[in-house]
Amino acid sequence: MAIDAHSSEAQLLLVFSEQCGACQKFESEVGPIYGKTALAEAMPLTKITIEEWREGHHNLPYEELGPVFGTPTFIQIIDGKEVDRITGYTNDELFWLGVARMENRLGHSP
Repeated sequence: MAIDAHSSEAQLLLVFSEQCGACQKFESEVGPIYGKTALAEAMPLTKITIEEWREGHHNLPYEELGPVFGTPTFIQIIDGKEVDRITGYTNDELFWLGVARMENRLGHSP
């Protein structure tokens, strides 16, 4: 897990579980594509398991992160702070709509 809290660049943190059907669906539908997009350059995807999150999320180098109750959870981080999130995954179309909302926040953090 390569996390740089001092980076001013945005990151998309994915909290997932190996046993999560929605996480597996995300990996098959979006996983192979996301890294090839221009958005991935602006907001790289960093993955952390829910077990890692529960064991040490307070040690993550971020200032403010809300709780994670289920997987998958996608957290947009800018300047070490949570700016937006998507909870759950239904299909690729809804994911891309949610990430488009996040993309609009790039360069416009509150």
